[in-house]
Amino acid sequence: MSDTGAGSDQGATGNEEQRADTAWMPPSGESPAAPGPPPPGPAYTPPTAGPAYGQPTAVAPFGPAAPFGAYPPPGPPSTGRSRGLVAAVAALSVLLLVACSGLIGGAFLLRSSERQTAEPEPVAPPVAPWRSSGTTPAPGATASVEPSTRGPQPSDFPAAQISDLNDVCDGVLYFPQSPKRTGAAPHPVALLVDTDMGTRRHDRVYYYDEGLSKRVERTWASEDPKVVQMVACLDRTSTGTTIRKCRYDDPKPDTLTLLKATYRLRVYEVATGRRLLDKTMGGDDQQCPYVVLYGPDKKIYAEVSHRSLLSALRNLVKR
Repeated sequence: MSDTGAGSDQGATGNEEQRADTAWMPPSGESPAAPGPPPPGPAYTPPTAGPAYGQPTAVAPFGPAAPFGAYPPPGPPSTGRSRGLVAAVAALSVLLLVACSGLIGGAFLLRSSERQTAEPEPVAPPVAPWRSSGTTPAPGATASVEPSTRGPQPSDFPAAQISDLNDVCDGVLYFPQSPKRTGAAPHPVALLVDTDMGTRRHDRVYYYDEGLSKRVERTWASEDPKVVQMVACLDRTSTGTTIRKCRYDDPKPDTLTLLKATYRLRVYEVATGRRLLDKTMGGDDQQCPYVVLYGPDKKIYAEVSHRSLLSALRNLVKR
């Protein structure tokens, strides 16, 4: 009896162990139950491709891209709670970035304001004209482009052509690089005569009574401003009554009116602008000129004769 009971207990125990071993297996013909949803966690990130997926491993940054299919299919979607957590983190990151940007921008503005207050940018002076003022400006002073009220100013450059000497006649400047009227005579002079167009022409024929040699020409009508010591400026100051009518046939028949005129002759030393002569002269050549330049009004004016000009300049040139 005791053996039979023991065998029964042993058999019962063996049946229980067998049932315990097979309790987890599904019944025959049924599929296993689907697992429940996974616990919430961070968003799924695909793992790096490797030998487990039958593809080569990914290379280091800046190398060739991994081949297509190196990554496994995406995992199950994240739950709503995970998405909310990711969105909150992203929003917080954006707010922090904006706040940092504002602080940085404010710092730059403050530095800019402090720099403008403590170290103002220097203002570049206006470009000065090529005509020198003749004096050294004080520190911090700027050059003025307005005409000087102190009289003619020294030129920074020598006269390049005879027409440059018009600036001496106009009282704008003088040319210190030119030779002064010193030493033995003769003292070369250039005669600039006023025209009806508001300019002056270089008269190169008035001296013919003195001779026609090159030496005489260099004295009375040189074309090289570097050797000229004096400039004579002849300007018409007023006009008078009619003297006569002058008829011309070339290039077409025309009649011009010859009027009386008064002139002013001034002589300056080119190197210093010093005035050597200032004389009023009448237009004593009252004959109709052989060649004349005239305007639409068809008026011409009696000129100062060559003889009178030579007489007025002779002492300054030859003494």
